Amino acid sequence: MNKLFTAKIQKLIFPEEDEAALEDVFIEFNQGELVFLSGSPPCKSALCLALSNVIPAFVQGTLMGEVYYKGKNIFNKALPQLAGIIGLVMDDPMNQLFCATLEEDLAFAPCNLLIEPSKIKERIKNVLELVGLSGYEKRKPESLSGGEAQRAALASVLAAQPDIIILDNALTQLDSQGKKEIYEKLNILAVKENKIIIISEEKAHNYLDLCHRHIFLEKGKIIYDGFPRNEVPNFLKTRPSFIKGRSRVKSRLFDEPIISVKDLSFEYEGGDFALKGLTFNIYPGEFVALMGKNGAGKTTLTKHFIGINKPSAGNIKIKNMDTKNHTISQLSQCVGYLFQNPQMQICTDSVENEAAFALKNRKFPEGTIKERVTKLLDATGLLKYASLHPYKLSKSNMQKLALISCLINEPDILIIDEPVSFMSLEESRDIMELVWECNCKGTTVIMITHDLNLAINYSSRIMVMDDGKVGLDINSTNFLHYKKELKSLGIDISEVIKEGEIEYEAVTGVQ
Repeated sequence: MNKLFTAKIQKLIFPEEDEAALEDVFIEFNQGELVFLSGSPPCKSALCLALSNVIPAFVQGTLMGEVYYKGKNIFNKALPQLAGIIGLVMDDPMNQLFCATLEEDLAFAPCNLLIEPSKIKERIKNVLELVGLSGYEKRKPESLSGGEAQRAALASVLAAQPDIIILDNALTQLDSQGKKEIYEKLNILAVKENKIIIISEEKAHNYLDLCHRHIFLEKGKIIYDGFPRNEVPNFLKTRPSFIKGRSRVKSRLFDEPIISVKDLSFEYEGGDFALKGLTFNIYPGEFVALMGKNGAGKTTLTKHFIGINKPSAGNIKIKNMDTKNHTISQLSQCVGYLFQNPQMQICTDSVENEAAFALKNRKFPEGTIKERVTKLLDATGLLKYASLHPYKLSKSNMQKLALISCLINEPDILIIDEPVSFMSLEESRDIMELVWECNCKGTTVIMITHDLNLAINYSSRIMVMDDGKVGLDINSTNFLHYKKELKSLGIDISEVIKEGEIEYEAVTGVQ
C-alpha cells in the first residue's frame, strides 16, 4: 500500500487553552484503509480539522507541524484547492447543507469541480443509495431528521469523490444499525476505490471488525496505533465505566400523570404522518429512555411537550395544561429541553451569561442567579470558561452549557435529546450522574438516545418508537426478556457493555 498522506504535528494549541490539543502526532495513512480514531473527543476533532487544513486555514489555533499529501504540505494550499482531494464531514450536518433541495446540495461540489452534468446525476444517485437515502433528491434539508441530515452531509462529501474522506464525529445521531451499515459500505469503498477513510468514532469498540486500523488518542498524544485486535498497553485496561450496581428503578409514587398523551397524531406539511394515534402517560419522577430508529418520531414527539409542535389530532397535557392552548414560553416554565444540536439554544456572548439567561428573564434575585450559575458551571467543569464566548467552546462543552441552561430553571420535566453525543465516556458518565441526581430530587426525565447502555444504566422505563407509534414500553431492568422485540425495532443489545468489559475489551477489542 502507498503512503501518500502523512501527518507530522509537533504541537497544536487552541486559544484560551493551556494544554495542547495534539502533541508529537506522527501518522502515515495507507491507501485502501478505513481508520477509526477513538479516545478524547477534543483530540480526535483537532486531528480531523488539522488533517483537512481547516486548522489553521479556518479555525484559530497555533499549529507546529505539517500534513503532506503526495509529498506536498497541504497547509500551503487554500481550502478550495483541496476540495476534490480531502472531504471533511463535520459533526453538525446543517453546516454543510445549505441549498433548497438535497439534490442541489449533492450537485454543489461536483458542479464547482466542473464535472459533466450527466455524471453528476449518476453520482447523486449512487451516493444516496450508499447512505440509505434513495428517493430523497427533492427533500428539503430542514425537513430531515437528525440522522437523515447526517447521512445527507456524508453524501454531499462523497459526491465530490475525494481521495481522502474524514468524518469528525459525523454520525452521532444515527441508530446503531444504521451506523453499522454505513461503516460496512465505507469499508468496501475504501478498498474498492483505494480511498483513505478516517472516522472519529466515540463508540469505535462496537465497530472494530469493520475497520483496518485503530488509533487511540489521549491527552493530545497517540496511545495506540495498530490493528483493531492487536495487544495494547496495560494502562488502557482501566477506562472508567458507567456506575453499576445500584437500582435505577423507582416505585410509582403518584397516580396522576405529569404528561398525558391521548390519541396523538401529527402530520407534516405534505401529508406525511410522523405520529399515529399515540396514547400513554408519564408519571412524576420517572426516568424514561425514548429509543428507536432514525425517523421513528422521537424528536417530533418530544417537541410537543414544549409546544414547538402542536397536535394534528388528539391532545397532550403537561401538568394538566393542554399544550394546544399554551405557548412555548408558558410550557418552558416547567419543561426544560436540550436539543440535539446545542448551538440551537445558545444566544448570549459569554458562558456565564448563557447559564444565567433563563433566570434573568424570570427576574430571579441576583444572589440566587449567581449561586446557581456558579454551582452548575463548577459541577460541569466550565467555571474556568465563564467569560468565554460559547461558540469558542468545544462541542462537548457547548453541550454541557446547553444542559446547564435547562437545569438552571430546576424544571419539573427535563427532556434531553442525545445529551452526551459529543462527549467522551468519562464526560458522559459525569454529566449523566448530574442528570440522575436531578431525577432523584423529583425531576421527570425523558432522554432520547440510541445508546442502550445509557438507557439501562439510568432509566427506569424504556419506550421504543417505531414508525410514529410506540412499539415497546418496558421496565428497563427487564430488557433482556425482550431481545427479539428490541432487535426487530432496531435496538442492538450486543452493544450493551457488561460490567467490566469497558475496562479493556470494549475500548481495545482485545479479549
